[in-house]
Amino acid sequence: MMKSIRAVWMMVVFVACCSADLWGNDRKFTYVYETSVLPVGAREIEIWNTYRNNRGSFYRRLDQRVEFEFGVSNNVMSALYLNYSWREQDANGNTAGGDAVSSSSVSISNEWKFKILDRVADPIGLGLYAEATLGLDEVELEGKLLLDKQLGKWLFAFNAVAEHEWATELIAGETITSSEFTAEFDLGIAYALRRNFSIGLEVRNHNEIVKGAWKHFALFAGPVISYSADTWWATLTVLPQVASFKGATAGNLVLDGHERLEARLLFSFHL
Repeated sequence: MMKSIRAVWMMVVFVACCSADLWGNDRKFTYVYETSVLPVGAREIEIWNTYRNNRGSFYRRLDQRVEFEFGVSNNVMSALYLNYSWREQDANGNTAGGDAVSSSSVSISNEWKFKILDRVADPIGLGLYAEATLGLDEVELEGKLLLDKQLGKWLFAFNAVAEHEWATELIAGETITSSEFTAEFDLGIAYALRRNFSIGLEVRNHNEIVKGAWKHFALFAGPVISYSADTWWATLTVLPQVASFKGATAGNLVLDGHERLEARLLFSFHL
């Protein structure tokens, strides 16, 4: 009897693991991270493009990242990033009528992801994520708790994120140093329409805390689509800001530190 139960259980796990190939190591979300990691020796290049638009007046921004990922062990992967950010906005900030001014910045990042539990073989997938960023005028430390679960063609993922940033800025000949802490909660749901094509929804809640005071609570939500081939994959999310429960500056939105609309495209190919 026990042997029969064991055989049935092993078959269930085998079938579930086969269905996991629907997802592989391809990302089904652009903001929400999954617990899956690259196998030992595997390498990928990821190219990020994030476009942001409208802060109550003229504002646009493009963030680009080139990421080199590599598998360290069966449950650990790491990555190196080169980051570039360009923005153009009304000189009067959120008040229309000024001349447009532009600025740019460059930084580097290092990421580590640790897979603790598997989203198929275990009751829930569990992972930890850490990233450090160093720029000419900023330093960032970020940590994530990763949870996900695959049920057939459905994939559910949740991230709890904490980030601390230290920045310096030259204003009227004086160097000003600022510190900012953000807490974020991200949710992703994806459904595999075909083996290599999925659609879904991403929800992002961003909370900013400055000098111990809770500054704002911004909520974003929008569709995500993902396609994967044998040697490459691509994922696109369109994420409008839909509401704010604290710190709204225009209607029910936070537009002094966030945009009305974000869109992110990830493109990756295997080396």
